[in-house]
Amino acid sequence: MHEILRDFRVGWRWLIKEPGWSALVIAGLAVGFACCFLLMGYARYSLQYNQHLQDRERVYQLEARFNLPGMDNKWLNVAPFPAAQAMRDGGLVDRTSIAWSSLLAVRVGRAVSMQEVLQVDPDFAHLFEVKVLAGDLAAALSRPDRVALTDDKARQLFGSAAVVGKTLRINGENIVVAAVVAAPPPTSTRSYDILAARHFSVMDDKMARAMLDNWGGVSGSVYFQPRAGVSSEQVVAKLQQAFEHSAFSRGLPPEFRQMLKNRPMVTYDAASLADVYLDPKLDSGLGGDGQDHAKPGEVWGLAAIGLLILLLAAINYVNLSTVRTIRRQREIGVRKVLGASVGRVAGQFLLESVLVSVLAMMLGLLLAWLLLPGFAFLMQRELAGMFTLGSVALALLAAVAVGGLAGAYPAWVATRVRATQALSGRDQQETARGVWLRRALTVTQFAVAMALSGVTLAIAWQAWYGSRLDTGLQVEGLLTLQTGSSVSERAALRTAVAALPGVRGAALSVNNLADSSMNLTSVKNGGSSVNLEVRSVGCDYLETYCVKLLAGHLLPGCASPQDEARRECVLSASGARDLGYAAPQLALGRKLRAEGSGDGCMVVGVVSDIRLQSAHEKARSWLYLASGHVADVLSVRFQGSEAAVRAGIAGLWPRYFPDYPLKMESARYRLDQRYASDARQAGLLAAAAGVALLIASFGIYVLAAYSVQRMAREVVLRKLHGAGKAAIASLIGREFLWVLLAGAVIGLLPAWLYIQQYMAGFVERAPIGGWTLLLSLLLCLVVAALAVCRHLLAALSLRPVLALRG
Repeated sequence: MHEILRDFRVGWRWLIKEPGWSALVIAGLAVGFACCFLLMGYARYSLQYNQHLQDRERVYQLEARFNLPGMDNKWLNVAPFPAAQAMRDGGLVDRTSIAWSSLLAVRVGRAVSMQEVLQVDPDFAHLFEVKVLAGDLAAALSRPDRVALTDDKARQLFGSAAVVGKTLRINGENIVVAAVVAAPPPTSTRSYDILAARHFSVMDDKMARAMLDNWGGVSGSVYFQPRAGVSSEQVVAKLQQAFEHSAFSRGLPPEFRQMLKNRPMVTYDAASLADVYLDPKLDSGLGGDGQDHAKPGEVWGLAAIGLLILLLAAINYVNLSTVRTIRRQREIGVRKVLGASVGRVAGQFLLESVLVSVLAMMLGLLLAWLLLPGFAFLMQRELAGMFTLGSVALALLAAVAVGGLAGAYPAWVATRVRATQALSGRDQQETARGVWLRRALTVTQFAVAMALSGVTLAIAWQAWYGSRLDTGLQVEGLLTLQTGSSVSERAALRTAVAALPGVRGAALSVNNLADSSMNLTSVKNGGSSVNLEVRSVGCDYLETYCVKLLAGHLLPGCASPQDEARRECVLSASGARDLGYAAPQLALGRKLRAEGSGDGCMVVGVVSDIRLQSAHEKARSWLYLASGHVADVLSVRFQGSEAAVRAGIAGLWPRYFPDYPLKMESARYRLDQRYASDARQAGLLAAAAGVALLIASFGIYVLAAYSVQRMAREVVLRKLHGAGKAAIASLIGREFLWVLLAGAVIGLLPAWLYIQQYMAGFVERAPIGGWTLLLSLLLCLVVAALAVCRHLLAALSLRPVLALRG
């Protein structure tokens, strides 16, 4: 033990003696440890989903796939709500519950905020093991005028968790807090702050019935627990039969069944709560980018990147440490002459390596702690629990292991030093095998850096390209805001906003721009039917969005209310083509029957196509239907100062919706959210690529330093024989050029294959070709040139008398 402590002291003295080298190696390893800790921590977080539930293996989430054109390969983590009652009636489940989340206005005192209210069945408390802290949870989940709050939400709204019996206003109605429950952990599939009953009183009855009784739509999740001895497959099979025998399914027209190719409109499956977070079926569906799902490939890919960055940092340390070991030959020779065995020499260098690694890990943990808020924001996850005593202890043990492994080769180099040669002043060079080994390590560094850089550029370019696709409407100068539930107040607010200075148009609609809901509806034209995206809009909607009129006229103005029996509608150009009209004019005057449109509608106009979906999806064909009474999204077209318009709307708002908070968004911001996931992925990869490039530059910097030292005599002799600076630069640079080219051969092919796989997920693809890979190669060339420049200048200025001495 005394000898080990002495070796640690020697290692510490060397670190202090060479502060520049020490800072370089510790900083490089610290960055690698920090990145690995964060990325591996995210993978560990992903594996902990629903681990707090004792019965997670026996509770299932229902999944649905609509066998409609363009959707028949997309599994959704939402399902029709009638499925819950059908499973109860089938007698194969013990418990089942819906989960329907709505963003509602909540007032406590003078404070008004938008809060998510989760409507569930009473069985939800058992399925998700909700812990009651106070009050009567059964009442909250069964009575329409009661809710339950989590303790965190109670403190946020009331300043205290003792809120049972207190009243809050939700959408203008008084609601009593019946219970306080423990907040679920971040790794819960179903998060909630406010729980309410399925038939919550503040919800519009007509809308609620449409949501709760509609077999053909999805609004939320359905969970169930099979009876003992019953498998989830049996429950799903029984549910599939119930759907096929439902009035909805039997009522589908023959042409619609023909379009489905005689498949059921909806196919069901289920995943246990233990597996649902990483269920690969959901990767391409609407649940693929949500808070309650992650793509397994991305999770394991990020974990692999974390390990890869740590490997690069360790490679960098091996290179630096090996060069330093060669420079310490005289010290090693003295120790051997004084009786140190080969084991003692190797142990000295291994202990020094472990010391450096542990110090780097401590710095890396500090760096990871500082970066954690930004990393959590980038990943859109609550990762505050990543730093635990166990995780820190495991990280320090990993640092010891990395230090031992990374110090093995420098320790082996130290044991090969011959004392007689070292003490006689004749420095020994590294073996040719060792030189090639470290070259291979540097090649690996640049291969990874090039691959990550090329992939990052491709993803960023595709996201930028997709966000700049022509939407078919005028995006700039457009604001959207969610209004309250009162139909008359919505109309009055629209009129008041339209009269503001600078406002050129204001219109109501059911959906906001590029929202995640799909309103595909079967539209019948004679004997054929097609699926169109139906958007219910109020007056002046198409004018406000500056959609180009191709034929006919637009929907009637606000002064001309429509008779429900003589409703008018407008088609998009692609919608008219889908319905079989070769020219827009041919669709005018045609009678269409859309599901839910009563007696149908008359086509009075055809407008240009718009694109609100991301480049991942095919652009949809649209049918605009005049239906202002359910529209709750106000769109405002303005000219001039946006700040003045926002201020004017804010001044009007309290007159009409005092119980609702005002939230305005620009259309540009709303549409850019389509690519938020791609932008986050590009940002994460850019950070990883930057770290890899930094580490690779360290590696080639060290390689250049050692190469110049090793080739010093050769360089001087060439200069004495008349070699010019260009020849010397070529001699020095040739080695690094081969390193970069070898890295390109190894790294760019996997990058190209990944880019092709990534681009396959887009309908609209950016013209990438190979320029992203070429640019990543050029970037690495620039980085390498900057890293080598100092040592190249040193080689060009070598003095023969110094290089040939000894």
